[in-house]
Amino acid sequence: MHDYFYGWYFRCQGREGTVAVIPAVHVSGPKRSCSVQIITADGAWSREFPIAQFRIDRSKMIMQIGENVFSRQGIRLNVDLGALCISGLLRFGRFSEPEYDIMGPFKYIPGMECRHAVYSMEHSVDGKLFIDGKSMSFVSGRGYMEGDSGTSFPEKYIWTQHFFEKGSFMLAAATVPIAGCSFTGTVGIIKQNGKEFRFATYLGASVKKMENGELTVRQGGYLLRVRMSGIPGRYLNAPSRGRMTRRIRENLACTAEYTLLYRGKTVLREVTDCAAYEYETKEEKNEDRINHGRKDQRKIFERCNR
Repeated sequence: MHDYFYGWYFRCQGREGTVAVIPAVHVSGPKRSCSVQIITADGAWSREFPIAQFRIDRSKMIMQIGENVFSRQGIRLNVDLGALCISGLLRFGRFSEPEYDIMGPFKYIPGMECRHAVYSMEHSVDGKLFIDGKSMSFVSGRGYMEGDSGTSFPEKYIWTQHFFEKGSFMLAAATVPIAGCSFTGTVGIIKQNGKEFRFATYLGASVKKMENGELTVRQGGYLLRVRMSGIPGRYLNAPSRGRMTRRIRENLACTAEYTLLYRGKTVLREVTDCAAYEYETKEEKNEDRINHGRKDQRKIFERCNR
């Protein structure tokens, strides 16, 4: 079997905390396994499971790994991650789906290294998790769901997601190799009051800057700029030729400034301490060269979840 990975990403934000959950299956030659990764304010943890404990129904969007179940309706967790145990049930409300596939016409190109999917820009989250016996309740919380599949994560990329007062935002840019060549592609959605505004390479968007915690994208008369700061974030496992051997970083709640301009005039400006930020770039691969300030992550999470 060829090298392959397939995974989902759930971000759940509530008044008592924020958690991200990543179930995935990965295949590299004869080696096949599945895993669950959890990220909170206190750290990131991962557990690998035998492939025999993996079940999926893509038509119904239900995935099961061991005793853990993931779907559009919610998440049920009961997993011992070694350093901690986490259990509980989260129920999701109706998904706010993109108007069409985030990959656009690129979904028809065979052999792409990584295919991205956005399943829900926002949905309600209700329920309770127990992390080493300590409860984290979600009452009318906010959730986001996306996924990735292919052989490897991009060599260089930046991704961010944020809930603002009446909407949700996501933006990503990455090096995309195709047929021996490569280019920097981008996709992004601003969804507000039920309306969608999309940035994408296939709509004429181009990446003007992608380094040092800044991502700038131009599309026609629009300029979208994201500036992120704060501590570097937690290490996560990511796929490389189907094996979860890559090390990337994600910060569940960092300081960020989102600015959208049209012909030089500000259309939208959002400053937050609650942005999610994931990345690997040539400038940031060496941990000693990362300089995102020295804010205490627990304090940021407390402000974010008030």
